[in-house]
Amino acid sequence: MKNLLILHLESITRQRLATFESSFQNTRRLMQDALVFDNFFSSATSTLMVVTYLFYGNDFEFDTESKFEGMRPAANTRNLFSILQSCGYNAHLICLNAFHTANPTRLASWPDDLPPLWGTNDFPSLLNRFDELTDTPPFAIYVWDLITHIEHSLAVAPFSSGLTDQIRRACGVADDAIGVMLATLERKGLLDNTTIIIYGDHGDDYWTHGFKGGMVHATEPYTQIRGTPLAIRDPGLTSGTNENLASTIDIAPTCLALLGIDEMTIFPHTGTNLLARAPELVFSQNFTANQPDNQNADIVQAFAVTDDTYNLLVSSRGLELYAYRLDPGNHCNLLHFFDIMSDGQLVLRKCSGVAGHFRAAIQDNPRAVAHVVSHFETLRVALAERVAAKRTYIAERGVEPIFALDPHCLLTIANEASAAFFRTTKCA
Repeated sequence: MKNLLILHLESITRQRLATFESSFQNTRRLMQDALVFDNFFSSATSTLMVVTYLFYGNDFEFDTESKFEGMRPAANTRNLFSILQSCGYNAHLICLNAFHTANPTRLASWPDDLPPLWGTNDFPSLLNRFDELTDTPPFAIYVWDLITHIEHSLAVAPFSSGLTDQIRRACGVADDAIGVMLATLERKGLLDNTTIIIYGDHGDDYWTHGFKGGMVHATEPYTQIRGTPLAIRDPGLTSGTNENLASTIDIAPTCLALLGIDEMTIFPHTGTNLLARAPELVFSQNFTANQPDNQNADIVQAFAVTDDTYNLLVSSRGLELYAYRLDPGNHCNLLHFFDIMSDGQLVLRKCSGVAGHFRAAIQDNPRAVAHVVSHFETLRVALAERVAAKRTYIAERGVEPIFALDPHCLLTIANEASAAFFRTTKCA
């Protein structure tokens, strides 16, 4: 039996991996020997939701809940590590938490049938624990190192010149731990009999979409914080790059397939084995489907659907569409250039006195406009179906969907920033 190791990259996007490339030498060596998914997007923007969606292979686990604090997963499917334990694996979760002494890590999605989550605030202790656990294969170990979380990275602040250097140093510390764990497996002759998953849960947005009460994640699902790494190193896989779409909910079924474990599920919204079939679209959210907007922090319940070119969001503000490969920060809502009809169709607005750049890109480029219109139609329908499925899910479990998104939002363009966007330009 092959072992399984899942390495959780806390608050790391593909952009951060590239920006601080020299801080990720061990991670990059691992990825050179792995199948790297270049179009992986996290299924949520907060760690609790992402980890839960990974363990259960679906993104409906919390949708009946109206409060983030104290919410527990519905267990629509069996937990990945519970499945592995029932198949003879020694299943464990170990965590590095800078605040362990005062506030030890708790995780509602780590069920009681598994050994208790093990935590520490000491790197040598974490690595010693990993060494101990790998003495008893077959093992399935989830390693969660929180040092790269903005709050936990304060541990390296005294040695840093500023915030950027603090984040860079935290990345290097996390990477050093990955290097030690890989060396441990190699020393024991286990590296080539272990499936290794390395993935990012979400990124951070340093207030480029508003202050958000000071939050840098758990905010709306723009691709700048959802575009995270995923790489799989497995003795049966050829290293390289996979350019298909993928998301967090696909990790569990892919792991089970690599380990040769058949697990039947009847829940209709589960992820897919990425080695057999790629999803055409991927979804994400920041709140549960029955959680109210956070007016104080100006964070709204939002859902996103992403294809190979565009990211479409819907919230109580309306619809936002971004060409995320040209606009990785998701700052230009393309729907500012259109009117939306009652049937959901887009009609291009005419802007007067605009530069040739805009005319070449949009106004005098019918193929580009047709591409936006056709993809928007597909994405809007898919997003409407997803939002409706979540509302139905809530109601079927005897909970009133009082904070579920109003479907009329799917026929409204989010225009609150339109005046500031256009300023002196007139479009009609």
